Amino acid sequence: MGPQPEPENGTSSNQAFVAVRHDERSWVVDLPEGEAPFVGPSDGAVVRIEGFARAQGLVRWDGENLSLERTAKSPPIYVNGKRLQARAILKPGDELSVGDARMVVGVASHRDASGRRALTHHEFRERLGEELARAARRGRPTALVMVQAKSGDGGKVLETALASFRAGDVVATYAHDELELLFPDTSGDQTRAVVSRVLASAGLAGVWAGLAVAPHDADTAERLIRSARLALARARREKTAMIAGPPTRDEGISSAAPITLDEASQAVVERLTALAPAETPVLLTGEASSGKGVFARILHDESPRAQAPLVVLRCAGLVDQERIDEWLGPRGGIEDGATCRLLDARGGTLLLDEVSELPPDPQERLLDVLDALESDVRLVATTHMDLVSLAERGAFSEALVEALQGEMVEIPALRERPDDIVPLAELFARQSGLEDVKLSPGALARLRSHPWPGNVLELRNAMERAVRLAGDGEIMAEHLPSDNLPVQQGEGRLREHVDSIERDAIVKALADANHNQTHAARRLGISRRALIYKMEKYGLKPPPGSSRK
Repeated sequence: MGPQPEPENGTSSNQAFVAVRHDERSWVVDLPEGEAPFVGPSDGAVVRIEGFARAQGLVRWDGENLSLERTAKSPPIYVNGKRLQARAILKPGDELSVGDARMVVGVASHRDASGRRALTHHEFRERLGEELARAARRGRPTALVMVQAKSGDGGKVLETALASFRAGDVVATYAHDELELLFPDTSGDQTRAVVSRVLASAGLAGVWAGLAVAPHDADTAERLIRSARLALARARREKTAMIAGPPTRDEGISSAAPITLDEASQAVVERLTALAPAETPVLLTGEASSGKGVFARILHDESPRAQAPLVVLRCAGLVDQERIDEWLGPRGGIEDGATCRLLDARGGTLLLDEVSELPPDPQERLLDVLDALESDVRLVATTHMDLVSLAERGAFSEALVEALQGEMVEIPALRERPDDIVPLAELFARQSGLEDVKLSPGALARLRSHPWPGNVLELRNAMERAVRLAGDGEIMAEHLPSDNLPVQQGEGRLREHVDSIERDAIVKALADANHNQTHAARRLGISRRALIYKMEKYGLKPPPGSSRK
């Protein structure tokens, strides 16, 4: 693909920004072209921070050159650790501090003629969390699409998407020739039509897409990402449709035994193994995606019911009447001849995954099904919420709480069982197609130090992307997510945060330029030699057959 033409209005295709960290919060601010106050408490400041007595700094950006000028004695401005006396020319990767705010300068590579740009993966994940929270409050769908193009074609798909989508739709770079697309307030059918039109406009063969819609397919960001990745894998595997949805049946609990090298997880296994022979209901508590369902399987596999069915109801998935009827049967109870999927658990084990997510009406219908099953089922449930507190507030059925009460087992969060993290990461890397898993010392350190707020599922998703970034090579620290950096940790950890932002920017620039290193370097504002060095540093090997010049 040749060089991109300059926009006719004379403005640059580059977009300068600063990644800001202040008061335990991180965000990204695009810098407007022209001259503007840099940091201050008013709406007129580019970076608005409450608590500053006055505005500090004057930033100038003309689309090519970026500078920062001191305008007040305090708070002091530091550029790469040196106090700013008058004016400094800023470049991508420069580290700034103003008072207790920390910032990193960046230049985003791609904006189309309308002024839009593709987000980095880090920006995209933050936006996804925000949109899901907003959609949950309004009861609206949110669609996520993962797209994979043939080597060198990702930039063409990216350009077409940026030029075609609505203002509220979000485009980001996931990995080499892979995009992630977010469509707020959009149904699955609408999303499928929009993406089909975009892919047809791109005029490319061998492009596959996976579609997942919240809350129908998933209820959290990590689960939605997992569902969309499974849908993409299905599209590549079946090759019957350009855009595929997640597996039609609810994905069952893994039949593999949990990895339990940590003492905390070993203690959980011992407790569950001791409880398995009994018929008492068991409630597993713990953070979302901490592996409660995998541990729950021990109660079935080690019980006298091991040869009977294990039926898993993902309670958060009961979002429409069709699914509710399929799983719970008709209102008013199960009469003679009536059926539902929960009755398949007769003689075996019924696992209610995240039971606190059940809406009120399905809660009552679940009680009817349990009455129909009588004692011919072992009842196991998982939750990340306090059911008793929910019942006291009237948000959960007291009768259902009573039915689930028995033994309670808490599953520790992934960060609380650190000896399990690396073995799980290696397992997920192999499941993502990497036969010979090699983790650099930096990657090992980051795996152990990252807090994993999304627990096991966040680790699974992170390792799948790391494999895509590393190719057949060694997985580096830069291929993995970095934790948000509290200000009190000081300058020592800021370099790690800078590396994460820089790596994402390089991945996106290479995709925008169809992996042409000269064009990608120009977009980033660095030399091709510097780009090659940084690609080697971050393990960003070009895909086979791509343009390297």
